[in-house]
Amino acid sequence: MSPLQVFVIFGVGLALSLEEENVFTHSAVLDAQGKFNLRWFFDKEKITFETTVETRGYVALGFSPNGGMANSDIVIGWVEDGRAELEDRFAHGESQPVLDSRQDWTLHEWQENGTHTTMRFGRKLQTCDAFDRDIKKVTTRVIWAYHADDPDPHRGPLYHEGRRGTSSLNLLDPPAPTPEWDSPDDVMVFDAFTQNVHVPSDSDTTYWCSAYRIPRLERKHHVMKMEAVIQPGNERLVHHIVLFQCKHDGNESLAHLSGPRCNVVRNALDCRPGRFLLAWATGGNDLSLPEDVGLPVGDDDGDVLILDTHYDNPHLRDDLYDSSGIRIYYTPVLRTHDGGVIQIGAKVRPTMMIPPGAERFNVYAHCSSSCLKEALPEDGVTVFASFLHTHLAGRSIRDRHFRNGKELKPISSNDAYDFNFQQTTYLKPYVKLLPDDTLRLECGYETKNRHNMTYGGLGTWDEMCMDFLLYYPKIDLDDCGSKAYDYDLASFFGVQNFTYTGRYDVIITKPDSHTFFNKSFFEAAQAHRWTQEEILAFEDHTRRIKYRMTCDGKHDYQADDQTEVPPTFQPLIEPPDDACEAEASSRASLHTSQATTVSLVFLVPTVMAWNLASV
Repeated sequence: MSPLQVFVIFGVGLALSLEEENVFTHSAVLDAQGKFNLRWFFDKEKITFETTVETRGYVALGFSPNGGMANSDIVIGWVEDGRAELEDRFAHGESQPVLDSRQDWTLHEWQENGTHTTMRFGRKLQTCDAFDRDIKKVTTRVIWAYHADDPDPHRGPLYHEGRRGTSSLNLLDPPAPTPEWDSPDDVMVFDAFTQNVHVPSDSDTTYWCSAYRIPRLERKHHVMKMEAVIQPGNERLVHHIVLFQCKHDGNESLAHLSGPRCNVVRNALDCRPGRFLLAWATGGNDLSLPEDVGLPVGDDDGDVLILDTHYDNPHLRDDLYDSSGIRIYYTPVLRTHDGGVIQIGAKVRPTMMIPPGAERFNVYAHCSSSCLKEALPEDGVTVFASFLHTHLAGRSIRDRHFRNGKELKPISSNDAYDFNFQQTTYLKPYVKLLPDDTLRLECGYETKNRHNMTYGGLGTWDEMCMDFLLYYPKIDLDDCGSKAYDYDLASFFGVQNFTYTGRYDVIITKPDSHTFFNKSFFEAAQAHRWTQEEILAFEDHTRRIKYRMTCDGKHDYQADDQTEVPPTFQPLIEPPDDACEAEASSRASLHTSQATTVSLVFLVPTVMAWNLASV
């Protein structure tokens, strides 16, 4: 059979399998021109990719520790004269990747036509090869490249000449639900978009709020999908969007308020703290609800929406205009469950403090059972998705879950968080949250290149620590979190007492001998000598001190004046992943067996020769 015949058979087989199997659960377009398309699916042990790229040359896909080429695990494939080749390589630096001594990728099928090359290939999630990167349930920095030509048989893959890029992907997340409806009449669409907003130039951070009234809501409807529509070119300007839901009081003028002072808009609509419908941020995906859950709008749930848009204008430009927003798909065909959103996390205020020069510093926020038991029904609620959120210094987030003195698996976590890729993660399996449970949100930050303190705040260079949990059935709870008890926090800096001269202006009043007596507490924190030992000591201090609860919703429970000590729990001990250790043991055993066989091969002739010589 000729090479051309082999190619044709595999090409047809690939086309048929793609149409019939429909096994791919995830997809992404990796470049702005739509030339590099990726699909994949996975199970507990392995992952399979398919690349379709506008080239007849080589295609490369890799996994990087930070988005760069150095220390990246790369697979390169191409089709030449009807024959496909696939190579497992590793990049030690910014140079041609070298061949791995172990080839762990398996080529399944391929196809090349006049314009595109398609290749399907797979490998284990964990190969136990020092020159392969494990594929984990975190945000993975995927690098890609392609060339117009196949690799040179003597020099290997040629330089990509700029046909390359980096994308962040959550490779092992469960797939998003696929919204379905019986007919177009079952679905209505409402666009909550800003209207050519002139972004202020007097501040690098603007929170712009706009109010909208959803039309045609004489009774309850269910939101089934929401998607952010960002004005082209404004991807860096629009930092994040939060959509709130409010009850309309009949005053039509209030339902169309718009301006940069969000507290004025919310208070005018009697919508503070408000109920969350959606949180979206840079790099975010669409929100699709499971087929049996809808977010209620209309009736007692309110038909006025407030679009809270955070604009990031670091260069104070005066020529920026925006018409971005959220597209909402809703239906009168009610689903089984009313869904809701709870914000978990640290209260946004300057007493959330992160020292400069930290390789890693954890902030701890608590959702107390004292709050949950007031709002949750006896059988609890079911959490089906999570949206984790920090700002630029965030590197990891973990929403830890405790029950009856013991730690359960985290509701959601990401140990390789990427600020530019903030995704809603769908949980599998769903998680039950009960009234006596406690949550602790831990956000890890890196500030080793910063020289000043980082505080909790609204600006992009300030920080946040949040998890928006999507759940059902809906309850009267919007926010469950905490803020550090100020006096305990200040004690780390030798401060015994202070007074507020403004909302966040804290003046040290005791002891008289303090270096910063009668000066700002935040000046004292900035002037502190932040060695790595002091950074660790401050983190430990903030983990142990009392905190004030936040527990906001329509229920009557008020928690702002209550303080609690972080409870102690038996930590979850995950079983060690000994797959590589077991494989190493197996290989050692095989090596010993092979060595014994080799020894016998050489030993027997020697004995025989000796015997013959002695006769």
